[in-house]
Amino acid sequence: MPLSIILLFAMDFSWTTFIGSLVGSGATAWLVVKGLAGHLGDRWLAKYKNELDKEFEKYRDALEQRRNQSEAELGHRTYVSKTQFDTEFNAIKECFAALGKLRLSFNGMRPFIDWTPHDESEKLRLVLTRLNNLKERFNPFVDAIQCSYPFLPEDIYEQFEICSRSALFEIRDIEEDISKALAPAGYERGRQHHEKFDAAYFAAAKLARQRFSQLSIISE
Repeated sequence: MPLSIILLFAMDFSWTTFIGSLVGSGATAWLVVKGLAGHLGDRWLAKYKNELDKEFEKYRDALEQRRNQSEAELGHRTYVSKTQFDTEFNAIKECFAALGKLRLSFNGMRPFIDWTPHDESEKLRLVLTRLNNLKERFNPFVDAIQCSYPFLPEDIYEQFEICSRSALFEIRDIEEDISKALAPAGYERGRQHHEKFDAAYFAAAKLARQRFSQLSIISE
């Protein structure tokens, strides 16, 4: 190529324009890449945020359920000192110790008709022996519930009182007339006394178990 033509091309070529074109192309590409990366990043962040929101919602629901359960449990608990707990426990324990012995005597107070001795004097002696045994166990039980009254829950004390009255009615019924007490009508009265006694006995035991399951000892 002639030198004059090469020089003409050289004179028309602009380094500034050439470099500017390169820079402009690079800037455009960088902006495109940046925009694409930003778009993908936003989608990833949105997806990640959505997953986090779901996990947080599950955690919050579980936490709310646990909080409601804890509040329900705390709402049914009674906080007492260890001294109060021990005092109440020992009072109820002492009453039940006496009540259990009384119940054993009560159950065998009126002998079954087919087990009753045929000799009348033997029959009276057997009943009087059982009556004395019932009375011997009745008085300690009455003493126990009266001495422990300030430390007994009211509902448990009421059941103890029913047991006491039922036993007392049985004692008086036999003391008034042994012959009538061993007649069919007397056995029916004895059955009624026994049913009331047992119902109150088991009710008191259930209340005691519920009571102690709801007590929590606080540090003194």
